[in-house]
Amino acid sequence: MEFFETADLAELLFFTDVYKRYMWAYLLIAGLVFAILYVFKAVALFTIARREGYKNSWMAFVPLVNTYYIGVVSDKNRIYGAKPKYISLAAALLETAYVALGVLYYVAKFIIFKGGYAAPEYSTFVLAGGTTMEIPNGNYTPVNLPESLDWAWWVLSHLQDYIMYWVQLALIILNVFLLISFFRTYASSRYLLFSILCVIFPVTGIIMFAVRNNRGRNYMEYIKEQQQRQYRMYQEYMRNGQGGPYGQGGSYYGGNADPYAQQRQNTPPDDPFGGLGASGGSSQSGGEGGGADPFDDLKN
Repeated sequence: MEFFETADLAELLFFTDVYKRYMWAYLLIAGLVFAILYVFKAVALFTIARREGYKNSWMAFVPLVNTYYIGVVSDKNRIYGAKPKYISLAAALLETAYVALGVLYYVAKFIIFKGGYAAPEYSTFVLAGGTTMEIPNGNYTPVNLPESLDWAWWVLSHLQDYIMYWVQLALIILNVFLLISFFRTYASSRYLLFSILCVIFPVTGIIMFAVRNNRGRNYMEYIKEQQQRQYRMYQEYMRNGQGGPYGQGGSYYGGNADPYAQQRQNTPPDDPFGGLGASGGSSQSGGEGGGADPFDDLKN
């Protein structure tokens, strides 16, 4: 589905080409962009599968099948009680149908415009001073269309608006659930943001690649860990005498006492020259002598 989304975006660059003479150009652009995004997505899924111990990691590189594999590697988080692999299976089957319909649509489109059987319709606008301007409105009328190509005209006129639209809508809903399950597993703290970005823009492969090194986790366990962390901070705050009516802050609520003073005492100051390179030990995120991970901020 991402290929056709990319193709639609690329077609906007050629909106003045009302006779679709350069259809090959935006299809080529869409193909190149899709190939790049696909490699990011496949490598991310393969990396996750090998690290987490999932079988059949080769599925990450197979078109359409890797949609199903997203659910396989997201099995730690169910969506409304449903296993992610069942949702991803339905999404993969629906995506296969969408791709088949999309191929049929572009074949019909190519036949119609290559043969010169369509003429664009124009809308007339009256500008200031009475000047008129005609702008193509995106609709076409048949010109000398042979009866043998009636099917192609029907596909061009109705398939995308009346059939592919509903298939795409159902696929988007399934992908929302699937992406939520995936990012809850590998980007728990930002799962909602990443899911929304991937639904609106064709950037799923890039974001998956960015979080590929995160360990899979159950989202409810993540929430419990965060609650326990907050509770431990509160307990530490109270033990230091900062939170009660007789705390050390000078007022009933602890005054201006710093609840993080003890934490700063136990944490050594940052190296003021750290940005110029390693000054002593090895980097924690890049191995011995390695550089910092550019995606470190995306880790769980």
